[in-house]
Amino acid sequence: MCDLKAYLKTGTQEDLVMEAVNSVRVEGEEVVLRNLFGEEKRVHAEVREVSLAKSRVVLDRR
Repeated sequence: MCDLKAYLKTGTQEDLVMEAVNSVRVEGEEVVLRNLFGEEKRVHAEVREVSLAKSRVVLDRR
């Protein structure tokens, strides 16, 4: 199983948004993150990087 940590990048800083992410989808100008527990977060951002090797997804604030 590949669970990711999602980070929101603002300038040079990366802030943790959600852990145990197993679903990432784009809806318009939002990225929707869903974790193992069914919790969902919507972030006004775009996907910058996805690394399965590092178990992380990085979002850029729009």
